[in-house]
Amino acid sequence: MEPVVGIGPVSRTAVDAALAVARRTRTPLMLIPSRRQVDAAEFGGGYLGWTTEEFAAHVREQDPDGLMLLCRDHGGPWMHTAEAHLTDPAEALESCLRSFTADLDAGFGLLHIDTSEGRPGTGPVPAPTAAARLVELYARCHAEATARGREVAYEIGFEPQGVSTNDPDEFKAALRLVLEGIEAAGAPKPRYVVAQTGTKVAELRNVGRFHDPAARAETLRQVSTLAATCHQEGVLLKAHNCDYLTARETALLLRAGVDAFNVAPEYGVAETRALLRVLDETGLTGAKEDFLRLAHDSGKWRKWMLDPTTATDVERAVIAGHYVFRTDEGLRIRARAAHALAARGRPPLETVLREAVAERIESALRAVGVAGAAGGAR
Repeated sequence: MEPVVGIGPVSRTAVDAALAVARRTRTPLMLIPSRRQVDAAEFGGGYLGWTTEEFAAHVREQDPDGLMLLCRDHGGPWMHTAEAHLTDPAEALESCLRSFTADLDAGFGLLHIDTSEGRPGTGPVPAPTAAARLVELYARCHAEATARGREVAYEIGFEPQGVSTNDPDEFKAALRLVLEGIEAAGAPKPRYVVAQTGTKVAELRNVGRFHDPAARAETLRQVSTLAATCHQEGVLLKAHNCDYLTARETALLLRAGVDAFNVAPEYGVAETRALLRVLDETGLTGAKEDFLRLAHDSGKWRKWMLDPTTATDVERAVIAGHYVFRTDEGLRIRARAAHALAARGRPPLETVLREAVAERIESALRAVGVAGAAGGAR
């Protein structure tokens, strides 16, 4: 059974929640760390505090039945802050290739090659440039995998996530061009292609066109056309940014032809809200205020903001909470919450937080079940 749900490991708790859900439901899942979350030691790891090797070792230890597929998400150039100083595209490609080879050495089974970003401050690169870089990097990754005797699947995308859907004709032409380049390089077809499916996360909700009831029917028709194009080419359609959708809404995407989907920041928000509830319930008002200040002052909420925004400072802190869990102050606050729960004879803090995230993962699995019951999940 191929996994359908990609879980963004926005925290160590989210990783353990995904593992727990996979074990108790006997359902394969994808863990999809971005380079900012987990990366090779030479890049300083990521904000989870794990290197690629450490992350993979933790998952293997907790997943004896092999239910979890390790996947690199957005693994292209300039996707880690350690590459921010690089100005030469060739040097940036070489750098991210070293990240991919660390993934291969750690046993990752799927590599998402995303060449849509330019160096910081320059915005997305033009589509033809992104496509050319993608083909080059794909071929080099395949050569590295072959040299290691590894069979690995690939996921590709051409552009940053937007609120609408791709133009079907433009998408078909772009996909055909890239697949021809991959074939000419002697590499296998990708397993997944990422398309614009009208799903987009901003602040604490999904703002994609699909989430607008008035536009949903037309969006689903467009998604069906994109899925048909992918399936005609022998590849599967992956949707990103499927956070904050109900199980029914996600099932509609699957019925329209989406083969797999990713969810990430929603899980960090679920954990942050659960931690804040614990701090409230245990009377740790000062610790709660300290955490909200820490998260807000990190500035990690900025990339998620609408323009204009009406988000409060508390909402900004909730958006950014998972980025500061592993900081020294974040760990001290969690330790205080854990001690307070233990003193009250309550379940351990990590159990409380893990189950809050697990509930949201199980909602995604319910969507797969709903779609499957209607004959729409692959």
